[in-house]
Amino acid sequence: MSNRFSGRRSRFLRFNYVNPNVSRPSIVKTIKFIDVKSIDAVDTSEKTKNVPTVRDVLNDYLGSTSVHGLQYFGKIDIKVGICGKILWTCSMLVGFVCLTLMVIQFLRRYTDNPTTSYIKSFHTPIFEAPFPAITICPFSQTPLHRRLKILDGVNLPDNVTREIAMTFLKYGHLITQPYAIRKYENMNELKAFLEANEWTVLDFLKILKPCEDTVDLCWWNSERIDCNEFVTISYTSYGLCCSFNYLLEDYVGREIGQPKPTPGFSVGFGRRGGLKLVLKKEALTNENFSSNEFNKMVTNSDGVLVIVHHSMDFPGLNSNTYVVQKNIEMQIGIKPELIEKPEGFYHYNKNDEIVPVCISNNKNNLLYFPTYRYMNCYADCRLRAMIQICGCVPFIFNQIAVYNHLKHCDIDGLTCIQENANLVSIVKDVQKPNFTCLCRSPCQDVTYEGFPNSMALSSLNTSSNYRDVSRDAAVLRVFMKSQVFQMTETLPAADEIYLLASIGGIFSLFLGCSFLSLGEIFYFGGLLCRAIFLNRNTEKPSPKRKRIAHDNRTMDT
Repeated sequence: MSNRFSGRRSRFLRFNYVNPNVSRPSIVKTIKFIDVKSIDAVDTSEKTKNVPTVRDVLNDYLGSTSVHGLQYFGKIDIKVGICGKILWTCSMLVGFVCLTLMVIQFLRRYTDNPTTSYIKSFHTPIFEAPFPAITICPFSQTPLHRRLKILDGVNLPDNVTREIAMTFLKYGHLITQPYAIRKYENMNELKAFLEANEWTVLDFLKILKPCEDTVDLCWWNSERIDCNEFVTISYTSYGLCCSFNYLLEDYVGREIGQPKPTPGFSVGFGRRGGLKLVLKKEALTNENFSSNEFNKMVTNSDGVLVIVHHSMDFPGLNSNTYVVQKNIEMQIGIKPELIEKPEGFYHYNKNDEIVPVCISNNKNNLLYFPTYRYMNCYADCRLRAMIQICGCVPFIFNQIAVYNHLKHCDIDGLTCIQENANLVSIVKDVQKPNFTCLCRSPCQDVTYEGFPNSMALSSLNTSSNYRDVSRDAAVLRVFMKSQVFQMTETLPAADEIYLLASIGGIFSLFLGCSFLSLGEIFYFGGLLCRAIFLNRNTEKPSPKRKRIAHDNRTMDT
């Protein structure tokens, strides 16, 4: 029989060959079955050799994985032993714990501070930065000539004498301050005085200290300008003041689609540019003010308070302030900075709360103010607190109250606000069961850093610019300090690519693996599932194969 034929797995019956020339018995006595295999014996012996077991797959993975330390748990040429495996197990556990801690710390740092600030430009021309608003609030008493003029045309109720009326006219702007340190005791007489003349608190204050009694001469970019046109009355946290380049009040009530007010821009820098104001001596000095109780109602009762702020910021308790006194020239060099932040980013604050990094300039979530600004947010909180506690709005929010149809405070309401000044003077975030104030900076903002410098005005009298200036007057100069300014851009500290690279580096540092190791796990996991499936099929033959094996056993018997 040929090798080709004999090599087949078949069933053969071999008989003893009998030569025809030799006599043979009529009956064959013996039949030998040589190399006979039953169907069930022909099971896939060679086939099972190619089916790996679960242990084989695990040994292959442990021997070829890129994760450091796992190869010592498989079949290798070096004998590790029990002690070695314990050592490597502890080492891998320590590495895994360190990896987990570093990943958690990295993600925590990413969520706490997801942005990083960069200097976008050091050399942006100064004429691209809007000039700040300048607000002037005099502390001094109402001049005598104005008090006498007002007193000649007023009605005096029975309980108000002429001396008391002169006190109202002299210190009215201090008595009516919402955030006064001290409460005035004769508020009932003041209420009767206003009712007798049919005045509101705002009407009363407007006639006391108009802007023409505060500012004498004005220059803008070295050109003489009309003070009555450019320096107008404004509402601030310090009462009625006078402002230059202040646009928030013009924005109140403006409908959507109307052109926005444009702030002024300084074409130059240094002392010859910007704004120069000559302040009258009546706004700087006081008469017999040294021992009066009203000294304690303001921080500095002699001089003029100067507020430098953004043209869309409400001049409030959070603003930067300076004091100009008589016979002084105050020079304030302004260093602007434009800050841009990404929208839609959040981080954890100190209370483990998720808060936005900034507020979009196109999104105004304030209840009463028309545009979102950091200062306006706290002013909006103060206004809401006043309504909640006293049910009315003082005169400093007059235009906001008119536009939103809010109740104006009379003398009684103003007294309520003064008594609760510690509750309504909100300058930081507040979280209470019945009141919440959370403020964030806008995504695009311009900040102004001031560098004040003062000198005696008497030493400058030789200059032609100051020949007509009184000795007791004062000069205020506000100008851009440099011809260029800085632009700062805040960008995400880590995007998806940075996050992926950092976490991959941490895994490589402690476990010596990479993202390809993750692919290995999935790959060997597939091989492991395949080995389990094939081994189950080999151990449990199909019903057809069981039937054939049963028929063969029956035939053999």
